[in-house]
Amino acid sequence: MTGYSRPPANMPADEIIESWLPRAFAAALRRPPPDSPLVRMTLSGPGGGTWDVCVSDDALVVERRELGAHGRSDPQGDPDVLLRQSAPDFLALFRDDPDLPALLPANADVMDLLCVDENKIDLLAHIDGRIAVEIHGRRRRRWTLDVAFGPSGMRAGRPRSTVRVDSRTCEELSNGTLAVLPALLAGRLQVEGDRALVMQVVMLVGSVQTSRLL
Repeated sequence: MTGYSRPPANMPADEIIESWLPRAFAAALRRPPPDSPLVRMTLSGPGGGTWDVCVSDDALVVERRELGAHGRSDPQGDPDVLLRQSAPDFLALFRDDPDLPALLPANADVMDLLCVDENKIDLLAHIDGRIAVEIHGRRRRRWTLDVAFGPSGMRAGRPRSTVRVDSRTCEELSNGTLAVLPALLAGRLQVEGDRALVMQVVMLVGSVQTSRLL
């Protein structure tokens, strides 16, 4: 994976998704199971667009979806997971932002995001809803990720749950000194809306975090 732990600093979001991610996947030794979820990514702003990302025949396939007459992507065929985010927030995953904590641990690489084992896929299959995550940084910087799972999530007009976290808590979650569930129980993850949906997502994220630390 030498050279593929992070994309080049000056690479725009659309090039990362369409070119760099498939190359990083091809260079990696790890592979997710063949029934990995179909993920649709929608980024707003410069370098944005909508893409379907899936694993097919031992390759990462990225297909850009064209916008229709009303500025919306072709709705035919729902994904398993739908991610909505601004292009600057997507890029902040891989680049230093002076107003945000590190969003990916130093010991993690992109394959930690792409490889989903069978146990996590089972957890994912039981999540049905739409949730937003907000990280509140310095100087009013706010990082946001809007994620939809399952049929209900795809139909929802807005998130059923919102989770808010401050920079310090996010940093401790990222470096592994704090686990997701204890942070939630201690109130360091602020929850608004459907707490049952949040707990399902916490179980999924906690499983991912645990497997990375083992």
